[in-house]
Amino acid sequence: MPPSETGWAWLDTAPSRADDCGDGTAAAPDRPAGPELARAFARCFRTDDGETVLCHLRGLTVERAVGPDVSDQALRFLEGQRQLVNYVTNLVKRGHGGPRGRVNPAALRKQEQADVD
Repeated sequence: MPPSETGWAWLDTAPSRADDCGDGTAAAPDRPAGPELARAFARCFRTDDGETVLCHLRGLTVERAVGPDVSDQALRFLEGQRQLVNYVTNLVKRGHGGPRGRVNPAALRKQEQADVD
Protein backbone atom coordinates (compact mmCIF):
# COMPACT_ATOMS: atom_id res chain seq x y z
CA MET A 1 0.00 0.00 0.00
CA PRO A 2 1.36 3.43 -0.83
CA PRO A 3 2.36 5.30 2.32
CA SER A 4 0.07 8.23 1.50
CA GLU A 5 -3.03 6.01 1.27
CA THR A 6 -4.90 4.65 4.26
CA GLY A 7 -7.84 2.32 4.49
CA TRP A 8 -9.30 0.36 1.58
CA ALA A 9 -10.46 3.24 -0.66
CA TRP A 10 -7.32 3.16 -2.79
CA LEU A 11 -8.32 -0.30 -4.05
CA ASP A 12 -11.50 1.10 -5.62
CA THR A 13 -9.69 3.46 -7.95
CA ALA A 14 -6.93 1.16 -9.16
CA PRO A 15 -7.42 0.34 -12.84
CA SER A 16 -7.38 -3.33 -13.63
CA ARG A 17 -6.15 -4.90 -16.85
CA ALA A 18 -9.06 -7.36 -16.63
CA ASP A 19 -11.54 -4.47 -16.69
CA ASP A 20 -10.30 -3.13 -20.01
CA CYS A 21 -9.68 -5.47 -22.91
CA GLY A 22 -8.24 -2.63 -24.95
CA ASP A 23 -10.94 -2.82 -27.57
CA GLY A 24 -13.93 -1.26 -25.86
CA THR A 25 -15.18 -4.56 -24.44
CA ALA A 26 -14.74 -3.67 -20.79
CA ALA A 27 -15.93 -6.33 -18.39
CA ALA A 28 -18.76 -5.21 -16.16
CA PRO A 29 -21.30 -7.48 -14.48
CA ASP A 30 -24.03 -4.84 -14.69
CA ARG A 31 -23.52 -4.17 -18.41
CA PRO A 32 -24.56 -6.68 -21.09
CA ALA A 33 -21.98 -7.72 -23.64
CA GLY A 34 -22.24 -5.90 -26.94
CA PRO A 35 -22.74 -7.44 -30.36
CA GLU A 36 -19.04 -7.30 -31.27
CA LEU A 37 -18.12 -9.35 -28.20
CA ALA A 38 -20.88 -11.85 -29.02
CA ARG A 39 -19.50 -12.18 -32.56
CA ALA A 40 -16.00 -12.71 -31.13
CA PHE A 41 -17.32 -15.54 -28.94
CA ALA A 42 -19.10 -17.04 -31.95
CA ARG A 43 -15.92 -16.92 -34.06
CA CYS A 44 -13.95 -18.52 -31.26
CA PHE A 45 -16.37 -21.33 -30.45
CA ARG A 46 -17.91 -22.12 -33.85
CA THR A 47 -14.89 -24.19 -34.85
CA ASP A 48 -14.83 -27.93 -34.26
CA ASP A 49 -12.34 -27.43 -31.43
CA GLY A 50 -14.48 -24.69 -29.90
CA GLU A 51 -17.58 -26.88 -29.98
CA THR A 52 -15.58 -29.71 -28.40
CA VAL A 53 -14.45 -27.39 -25.59
CA LEU A 54 -18.00 -26.12 -24.93
CA CYS A 55 -19.35 -29.67 -24.94
CA HIS A 56 -16.69 -30.67 -22.41
CA LEU A 57 -17.46 -27.66 -20.18
CA ARG A 58 -21.20 -28.38 -20.33
CA GLY A 59 -20.52 -31.98 -19.30
CA LEU A 60 -18.45 -30.83 -16.32
CA THR A 61 -20.96 -28.23 -15.16
CA VAL A 62 -24.43 -27.87 -16.65
CA GLU A 63 -25.09 -31.59 -17.15
CA ARG A 64 -23.47 -32.64 -13.88
CA ALA A 65 -25.69 -33.97 -11.12
CA VAL A 66 -24.59 -33.90 -7.50
CA GLY A 67 -25.93 -35.95 -4.64
CA PRO A 68 -27.90 -34.76 -1.64
CA ASP A 69 -24.83 -34.86 0.57
CA VAL A 70 -22.99 -32.14 -1.37
CA SER A 71 -21.87 -29.21 0.75
CA ASP A 72 -23.37 -25.77 0.37
CA GLN A 73 -19.98 -24.40 -0.69
CA ALA A 74 -19.51 -27.06 -3.39
CA LEU A 75 -23.03 -26.46 -4.71
CA ARG A 76 -22.49 -22.70 -4.88
CA PHE A 77 -19.17 -23.22 -6.65
CA LEU A 78 -20.78 -25.53 -9.21
CA GLU A 79 -23.62 -23.07 -9.80
CA GLY A 80 -21.07 -20.33 -10.50
CA GLN A 81 -19.36 -22.57 -13.02
CA ARG A 82 -22.71 -23.38 -14.64
CA GLN A 83 -23.55 -19.71 -14.90
CA LEU A 84 -20.25 -18.98 -16.66
CA VAL A 85 -20.70 -21.84 -19.15
CA ASN A 86 -24.27 -20.69 -19.86
CA TYR A 87 -23.02 -17.11 -20.31
CA VAL A 88 -20.44 -18.24 -22.89
CA THR A 89 -23.00 -20.45 -24.66
CA ASN A 90 -25.52 -17.60 -24.86
CA LEU A 91 -22.90 -15.20 -26.24
CA VAL A 92 -22.02 -17.76 -28.91
CA LYS A 93 -25.69 -18.07 -29.85
CA ARG A 94 -26.12 -14.29 -29.97
CA GLY A 95 -23.01 -13.97 -32.09
CA HIS A 96 -24.31 -16.52 -34.55
CA GLY A 97 -27.84 -15.31 -34.95
CA GLY A 98 -28.84 -12.29 -32.94
CA PRO A 99 -30.34 -11.63 -29.53
CA ARG A 100 -32.54 -14.71 -29.45
CA GLY A 101 -29.78 -16.98 -30.71
CA ARG A 102 -31.58 -17.79 -33.94
CA VAL A 103 -29.07 -18.84 -36.50
CA ASN A 104 -29.46 -17.34 -39.93
CA PRO A 105 -27.69 -19.85 -42.21
CA ALA A 106 -27.28 -17.34 -45.06
CA ALA A 107 -25.69 -14.78 -42.74
CA LEU A 108 -23.43 -17.47 -41.27
CA ARG A 109 -22.22 -18.53 -44.73
CA LYS A 110 -21.64 -14.89 -45.64
CA GLN A 111 -19.62 -14.32 -42.43
CA GLU A 112 -17.61 -17.51 -42.95
CA GLN A 113 -16.85 -16.46 -46.52
CA ALA A 114 -15.73 -13.02 -45.27
CA ASP A 115 -13.44 -14.74 -42.75
CA VAL A 116 -11.83 -16.75 -45.55
CA ASP A 117 -11.31 -13.71 -47.81
